This record gives sequence, C-alpha cells and structure tokens, in this order.
Amino acid sequence: MTPSDAPASRDPVLEDIRTELANLTDLFRRRLMDDKARNSLYESLKEQARVSQNLLSYRAFESLFRETLLAIDRLQSEPTTPQLVESAVSELLEVFARRNLRPINDTEDFDPRLHEVIGTVPATERAPAGSIVAVHRRGYSLDDRLLRPTQVTVAVAGGGTDVSASREPDDN
Repeated sequence: MTPSDAPASRDPVLEDIRTELANLTDLFRRRLMDDKARNSLYESLKEQARVSQNLLSYRAFESLFRETLLAIDRLQSEPTTPQLVESAVSELLEVFARRNLRPINDTEDFDPRLHEVIGTVPATERAPAGSIVAVHRRGYSLDDRLLRPTQVTVAVAGGGTDVSASREPDDN
C-alpha cells in the first residue's frame, strides 16, 4: 500500500460504498440461489403433473380396454351367431355409454351439424322434405361433442339432387 492509498481506504464514503456493494452482491447471490431453487421446484412440479396425467390416462383407458376385451373374448371363444354378435355390440355400446359416448338421434329431421348426407330421394307424403329416410352408419357424440356424424339418406323436394352439394365438411 502506498501512502496515497492509505487515506483513501479510510474515507467513510468509500467504506459505505464498499459495504453497500458487498451487501448488494450478497443479496444478488441469495436471490440467484432462490431463483434456481424456485425453477427447480417448478420443473419438479411439471414432471409430477406429467406423470400424474399419464397415470390418469392409463387408468382411464385401462378400464375401457379391460371391458372391451371381455366382449372380444366372447366373440372369439363362442360360435358366431347373430344373437352373439348383437349381444357383444350391445355390451360394447354399454361400455362406451358409461364413458359418455352416445348415439346421435337419427329419428328427427336432418341436421347438418349431426348428419352427413350420402344419398337423397324425392320427398313424399310419408317422407317430407328434410326428413331422414335411411341411416347408413350411426353417428356418435362424446361428452356432447360430435365424434362421428350419422350417414343418412334424406328426402328432398323436387326429386334427387347432387349429394356433394349438400354434404357438410368433415371435421375429422
């Protein structure tokens, strides 16, 4: 240390600045450590949430698959008869209904939000325009959201029309 440095190191203002700098450095390091710990906690929580979500998905599908496999086992182990097929289909639809898969109502008039036109016929007294004449494939909703539209033939006024013009775009 030189003689000119000695008085400067004893300057109270400089000492206050050094003390404040040391305090700020210590505060910065503690906050940095807190941030690292907090980020580590966030990452741990994200991983736990991901694991929990995967487990919930597995459990939800596990019961569905177990119940579905029972119907498949029946179809594979017994001689195939129309009654067996009807019973297995009924069993599967019951399993799906317990999980909020519901058939679309196809007894009312055509609704483009729920039905897909695959054919048309001329309207008659028994089948007025806009009524569903035939169902080709059942549609289903899952938790009140359309999963698959019902494919139908619809009665139209003035005879058959171009089917492609009356089709709704497929959201699937």
